[in-house]
Amino acid sequence: MAEKYIVIANKLELELKKMRAEGRLRLPSENSLAEKYSCSRQTVRAALDILLKAGLIEKRTGSGSYIVEESHKNKTVFFITEDCDRYLSPLLIAGLRSALASSKYTLQAFSTSGSSKEEGVAISRAIKEKAAAVIIEPAHDLIPNANGRLIEEAIGALIPVIYLNSSSAPSGVISIAPDYREAGKVLTEKLKGEGRRKTACIFCTDNSSGMDEYKGYIDEVSSFDESRCLLLSYKEEKEILEGKHDLLTSFIDTLSDCDSVICENGMIAHSLAGLLNKRDIKVPDDITVACFDNGYYSNDSIISMGYDTDLLCKKLAKTCVALAEGGNYKEFAVPVAVIE
Repeated sequence: MAEKYIVIANKLELELKKMRAEGRLRLPSENSLAEKYSCSRQTVRAALDILLKAGLIEKRTGSGSYIVEESHKNKTVFFITEDCDRYLSPLLIAGLRSALASSKYTLQAFSTSGSSKEEGVAISRAIKEKAAAVIIEPAHDLIPNANGRLIEEAIGALIPVIYLNSSSAPSGVISIAPDYREAGKVLTEKLKGEGRRKTACIFCTDNSSGMDEYKGYIDEVSSFDESRCLLLSYKEEKEILEGKHDLLTSFIDTLSDCDSVICENGMIAHSLAGLLNKRDIKVPDDITVACFDNGYYSNDSIISMGYDTDLLCKKLAKTCVALAEGGNYKEFAVPVAVIE
């Protein structure tokens, strides 16, 4: 159970919204609040300190605590991802920036290069600058979270924290992601529907989305005649993405009788298709390559599973604004579909 001062801080945050709407900016005295919430003045001070650090109130010497006017609040949402310039990130950043602008919020994007340390630097900055909200797209979120303490600190400062495209969020963090297990099932069913009976897969085991997609694959693959898997660590996946294809080359040597391959990572699927074509194994005529890349490589004859990024950005922006302004999170589905 949360400490009493945190519970009171959360209640006060909701009360601030009502007071602002009524034009009341000065908070009741500490004694009045202590009486209202049946607690000590020390507990009230701790609760007010959370609101102060979050930039929601200010203390005026000899006068008390006041609600900070809206124009003085930070309306910047932090977006923390592995690489702002690669893959789907530019699309997400542009979509979020546009959707937030309609509510007069801005977006600041940070690249981590897959480094937990750099992710921590960005979270620390968000706390220091009292960001309106923080969106984190973790690169390998099944590894014990190195920034758990910082995330707790952000939440304690009443900064909403959202994990994007991850089903494995730390406690207190909202997770917004497609149903990756269902996506794995649907993509595998797609191959089965096309008459593919001998399949293979490449999944990374260091992130929740990859593991969920793999589980969906396993749910359906039992009805295939044959299947084989290449499960990668984050380090191995990164090496492939850097152009070191030894693992992929060795895996291709085992695919002589396979008719399809599902890849968790779209860029790996793209590399695999290129290596297969160099061996005169034509994609998709001789072997089908499928992945979960939101159509990014679908023009390379790769079957893809994806979601509507525009819809996601609009709903994500709406969620950030609602939480930043003291509202509640309303759960929403992120539908997925096959893209060819």
